[in-house]
Amino acid sequence: MEKIYVICVDRDADITRKTGEKGPILGREENLRVAVKLGLADPTESDTNTIFEAVRLYDFYREQGREVRIATLVGDENVGVVSDEAIAEQLDRILREFTPDGVVLVTDGAEDEHILPIVESRAKVVSVSRVIVRQSERLESTYYLLLDFLKGVVNDPKLSRIIIGLPGIALVLYMLLGPHSWRLIGGILGVFLIIKGFDLEGVISRSFQDFKTSFIAGKLSFFTYMVAVILVVLGTFVGWQEVRSYGYSEPLEGVPEFIIASIDFFMFAALIALLGKSIDALLEEESVSRYMVLAVFVIALRLILDSVALYIRGNIANEMFALSLTLGLVLTMIAFLGIRGRSRKVAEG
Repeated sequence: MEKIYVICVDRDADITRKTGEKGPILGREENLRVAVKLGLADPTESDTNTIFEAVRLYDFYREQGREVRIATLVGDENVGVVSDEAIAEQLDRILREFTPDGVVLVTDGAEDEHILPIVESRAKVVSVSRVIVRQSERLESTYYLLLDFLKGVVNDPKLSRIIIGLPGIALVLYMLLGPHSWRLIGGILGVFLIIKGFDLEGVISRSFQDFKTSFIAGKLSFFTYMVAVILVVLGTFVGWQEVRSYGYSEPLEGVPEFIIASIDFFMFAALIALLGKSIDALLEEESVSRYMVLAVFVIALRLILDSVALYIRGNIANEMFALSLTLGLVLTMIAFLGIRGRSRKVAEG
């Protein structure tokens, strides 16, 4: 390659901000003048070293007898689209005046190398010279890796909900409740892990869509959903009051009392919601078998939880506990077989 262009890049426009010089800066003497001016304005500025490296490479290729040019491209303080457009415009301008066989790109770190694809789309890049002060190389590289990761998180809705959203909720709860908020934060985190671990996102999403569709279409299930929500709230309040009446020092000790007092409210809430869906299905001439199966499962779950809570508190005999648990498990198996049978029919259909 007989014709070489040594191109130095200042993506965030430190040169313009600190010296007032605008790009492109052309020629060896102009680059040396700007480098000295920048060094006097800010001795810690890394772009000074970058320009000196570009001049050194310029002299190296010139001593080999090649035709070589040097230029420093300056972006914009608004790093991103604006700065890259400015660099691309300057690059097109200098390449119109001198068409090289290859380009040597000189940068001061990972950030400036983001413009590498812009240069490669216009000329052949034969080398990239990265100039970083030795003691800060790892720190600067780590900084830009972390910055790229954070940008990826912000631009990805799923990741941003987990990495940014959940800590945000925790901080707000801590602000409102103080040290006592850690139990609530742990509970929210536990619910989130359960949803993720058992892949319940689809179920929750479908339930919300059903609720919204029922409201828009004016179906009976919307009103039964509202009644179910009221029963859940009422059951939670009754269960909490029952736990408080025992005066436990640790709230977890009152879980059996909470279940015993509120389980019927929760069961009827689920059954009423299923009843509304069943009536809507009958009116639309659809099958109601899945809702009947779910109703059996709700009753079985209520029986099992209530029996376990009563057994923990010693309010039920061993024989009665075993009978209730067995009946609940049998109903659960029936519901499970019913769900599998229905799924098989749907797949065959």
